[in-house]
Amino acid sequence: MDFIISHFKKYGTDYAWAPIKGHCAELTTTQYTYKICLFDRTVQKDRNGHNEVDLGHWGNWSGPETNKFSLQKYENGQSCWNGPERSTLVELVCGSELELVEASEPAKCEYKFLVRVPAACQDPKEIDVGGETHFEL
Repeated sequence: MDFIISHFKKYGTDYAWAPIKGHCAELTTTQYTYKICLFDRTVQKDRNGHNEVDLGHWGNWSGPETNKFSLQKYENGQSCWNGPERSTLVELVCGSELELVEASEPAKCEYKFLVRVPAACQDPKEIDVGGETHFEL
């Protein structure tokens, strides 16, 4: 029973989030490549090297009660020099496919990602694509 309850808390009562578990998206900026694997971890790679920094592992849903599944928290990442362990707050918005749109570090060792994903749509089967409604089968 505890297993079922934990899965409802993790993937939603209708399991709308379960199909994207482990799916990954990347964003390359001038200095870094950021990567998120949903319900797993977030990382940052230096574009000029092979150094990969762990920005956090799946922790929990952190959205407000009115939209609980709008924010994910990834915690316990690599420790910063003279700082805390890295963490990432991931804002999930409706989109036709999984896409890491923005990555920033608003505070030392605290990252924020903006991710588009179909499961964030009101009805994951109904997605707005450029002003047209598209139905996923």
